Amino acid sequence: MMASSIELDRFYSKEVEFPPRLLASHIDTAEREVRTLLVEMRSILRPDIDPSIQHDIVRTGSSYEGLKVKGDMELDFLIVLSHPEFKFIPMTSHYSGYRKIKAEQRQPLTQLQATNWRVSSPSHSFENDFTSDGYLIPSKIYQWFQSLADRAVKENKLIFFIKFVGNLPARTLILNISPGVDICVDLVPAIKIEGDLYAVAKPLKKFPVLHLWRLSFSVFEKNILRQLPSSSCHLKALKILKYLREHDTRLEETSQFASGICSYHLKTASLHLLARPAQPPDTPEGLHKCLHQLMDFLLECMQGRELNHFFIGNPSSLAEKANVPSSITHGERCLNLFDDKFVIESTLNQARERLVKIKGSLPAIIQKHSGPVAYSCNIY
Repeated sequence: MMASSIELDRFYSKEVEFPPRLLASHIDTAEREVRTLLVEMRSILRPDIDPSIQHDIVRTGSSYEGLKVKGDMELDFLIVLSHPEFKFIPMTSHYSGYRKIKAEQRQPLTQLQATNWRVSSPSHSFENDFTSDGYLIPSKIYQWFQSLADRAVKENKLIFFIKFVGNLPARTLILNISPGVDICVDLVPAIKIEGDLYAVAKPLKKFPVLHLWRLSFSVFEKNILRQLPSSSCHLKALKILKYLREHDTRLEETSQFASGICSYHLKTASLHLLARPAQPPDTPEGLHKCLHQLMDFLLECMQGRELNHFFIGNPSSLAEKANVPSSITHGERCLNLFDDKFVIESTLNQARERLVKIKGSLPAIIQKHSGPVAYSCNIY
């Protein structure tokens, strides 16, 4: 039995869509707290040693893409780093989607500067603290950023601060803005590569390499998705499936659809469908068609164990309009997000089995998800 178009549209409006005014209020509160924190972090930087923290924060993630659904309140910010004495030069690597970042001194130190530096600080320097063989080390940057954020909070208490948690690449700030309402803010140290392309300190899971930084395409994704109207059935379908994935453990405690794949897989599949020439109309019927197209496409990708990254090695018209560098779309090898170095085969198979069940009993699934649910900020 299939869920009707009207049922899907009603489910989206009542259960899935995060109230826009509340979202705007949460964003405003979190951004004020983050700016306060960054001001304090800048004030305790070690001159000439520590990287500089740029004043503009880069807003990314579902809350800025129009993809936020009811549930945990999370925000993502890239915190861009630089250094007045060093150029950060991206270098290609053998891994698609990753870069090494060379730290090249802009002007060599004079002999007097070098002598004075050795006397005043024999063990600490930018090179010693953050580089190896001339390359910026993401783990060292992250550890420094983590320590700096902890110290800044102790110096200047934020209004709603509870604690810091998290691992690479984000330092997650937990804000309790009212009883039972938390905002999780991911602060991700990043290096600007070119245009809207950044590198973040996230290593390869199975094959960690000391020098590698992962490329972030979040700004390009945001720019593409924000061009769609809020009434877009394409956006609504993605948000419904995202909601079903995020909350599936309520119905199936061991769901691999919830834990084995991530929202980025859903977004990537949705972008591939968005790039197709014909799109369903923004009507309840169009939403019904979009959702089933998305589930069918994702199931097909799971079956074939192939979901290619939307930008890497993919010269689509959407990527071109978003100004993704041609070195990425044309110069990189395709990156399969369902490769076994990212998702193991048994997990993907179980996730597919669960999605088949969800698709086959969608009206009942929707009914079970309807009703009041208490939400909090969960960190895994």
